[in-house]
Amino acid sequence: MRWTVSRTAVADTAGDLLVFPVFQKDDEADLKPLQTATRGLAGGGPALASTIRKGGFSGKAESLFPVPCEGVKAGWILVAGLGKSEETGLETIRKVAGLAAKRARSMKAARVLVRVPGPKALGFDDRAFARCWVEGGEMALTPIGELKTGGGKKPVFPRQVKFLADGPRGKALREGATEAEAYAAGCHFARHLVNLPPNILTPKEMATRARRMARTEGLTCKVLNVTQMKKLNMGGILGVGQGSRQEPRLIDLQYKAQGTAGRKAPHVTLVGKGITFDSGGISLKPGAGMDLMKSDMGGGAAVLGAAVIAARLKLPVNLRVIVPTAENMPDGLAGKPADVITMASGKTVEVRYTDAEGRLILADALWYAGRDKPDYIIDAATLTGACVIALGSHFAGLMSNSGTLIDALKQAGGETFARVWHLPLVDEHRKEVEGTWSDLKNLGKGREGGALTAAAFLAHFVDDETPWAHLDIAGPAYTQAAGATGPKGGTGFGARLMARTVQILVS
Repeated sequence: MRWTVSRTAVADTAGDLLVFPVFQKDDEADLKPLQTATRGLAGGGPALASTIRKGGFSGKAESLFPVPCEGVKAGWILVAGLGKSEETGLETIRKVAGLAAKRARSMKAARVLVRVPGPKALGFDDRAFARCWVEGGEMALTPIGELKTGGGKKPVFPRQVKFLADGPRGKALREGATEAEAYAAGCHFARHLVNLPPNILTPKEMATRARRMARTEGLTCKVLNVTQMKKLNMGGILGVGQGSRQEPRLIDLQYKAQGTAGRKAPHVTLVGKGITFDSGGISLKPGAGMDLMKSDMGGGAAVLGAAVIAARLKLPVNLRVIVPTAENMPDGLAGKPADVITMASGKTVEVRYTDAEGRLILADALWYAGRDKPDYIIDAATLTGACVIALGSHFAGLMSNSGTLIDALKQAGGETFARVWHLPLVDEHRKEVEGTWSDLKNLGKGREGGALTAAAFLAHFVDDETPWAHLDIAGPAYTQAAGATGPKGGTGFGARLMARTVQILVS
């Protein structure tokens, strides 16, 4: 979609659909702004308000009511409920925008107008409003179904969206829209990768797509193959991938800060788990629901999406993005429970459970990330079912050794609604993963605190002096049902969260 801003009057602006957000007051829709904007027009003013009220529209958050109006050039008005103004948050705007975009698509409205609420109507500024509206609208219309046959290329609805606002508000609205387009692009990229089937998105193909993205966005990219990883003794990545005919890869992207006005740009490294399909290996998963394991590279997709956002916003950061990617398959060459492997760090690990493979590839990647001493490391992974049991699908688990990262991720989670919940990372859990036959083992005490012992295992591969945070995104990375801001499938969770966190860290 193309997003613009105009100061033209509601009635005089050409379009196919006018979206008019309204608040709820005393359990009724506050239609005074709409009446004022359409007073004296055919079908507008009090008559329009009466029609809307008779239709049962109350202004409740996320409610929509389409109504024709002869007096406006758009012809149709979509009244969109924001709920009570004191309760309207950033995510409310995203959801309403997403629902409005979907309705515009179903109405085949190519040109959509959005009347911006008054400058003091919301608890946040115009830039935040535009950012959230554009994010919600763009994410709601995430393209899916590209592998379906027939029908040819379908027209895109809507194609253009224009914000209508009085006074000198255009600059803030344009800035918010521009920022949101970058965020939406990163989210779309991550979602697309997660939604690809595993016979297409192999480790090699994931590396190819990462390289292509890097070339488009102005990043550098190198990809380590099996021979190169053997030279680094990456027993974790190689051990997980040895049961598949699809060889593992290690993706390494870098974005260099531009124009930092003489100050040293912070160095932030993002690491994402990239298991393109997880059968569980020899510790085979149940067949039911195994198809969802195409999404086990959601962490890798998220950090690549965050790189898209950082590059488009030209953030003043030296950003490195590392994705270890492999298939976990039960071939005759696959690793076995009780195998002892040697990691790139030199530590030995007993593989107690081959379906706890994500921590093995991340361990090598975290060691690799720490070699050049970044200021911060954040990793994201669909790591444990235990985190889903603990937090469900609306929160990611956050474990960290850094108060700075905890605060930044919490703030970013609140602003993007990619919410995190802080969980403990303690020495007791680190000791639980110490081994009998090896330095470490890749499983704690069974089901007890599984997300916590997984994070504690990773902590053994990060320098204690390096601020590090681990995000277990197993719950929110994939959805079985469409929502206001996205279709069924990959959610792209983590891309916007980590990009916003980087923004906070470098501000």
